[in-house]
Amino acid sequence: MHGFEDVTLSWAGADYTVPASKQMMLVATVEHHLSLNPATGEFEPPLQVLFRRGGVPATRLAFTLGAALRYAGAKVTDDEIYLSIQEDLANKSGEEKVRKSHDIITSILAIISPPASRALTGVGEKDTTEKKAQRGASSKASTKQRSDKSG
Repeated sequence: MHGFEDVTLSWAGADYTVPASKQMMLVATVEHHLSLNPATGEFEPPLQVLFRRGGVPATRLAFTLGAALRYAGAKVTDDEIYLSIQEDLANKSGEEKVRKSHDIITSILAIISPPASRALTGVGEKDTTEKKAQRGASSKASTKQRSDKSG
């Protein structure tokens, strides 16, 4: 097992890097927003939310990505992210919609559980110096993991 790695979040063509030393707060921020059911105020296990039959509601994805991007230093609102997700859903083919949804869930998983993400995607093996989690749900958002380790 190895430690956290830098994570780079991208939004609207700009990259925002969260250093490995700040990962636990990023994980806590993402888990909080993913776990909180805004309709009931109750918390649900984050991995259960990600892998729920029927998917994660777009509002919860927007809240979660917004919190992560703001933690990383982006000036973005949840509304912008939500509308970007909805734009993709309205204008993409069925296959593209499924891929975008999968990619955003994989990106969130890469933040809250790097080992689970590596096991699921095969991305991030030891010999890779730059680890790309997956592109976000929108063409405007993506997550990358970078390693300062060389082996």
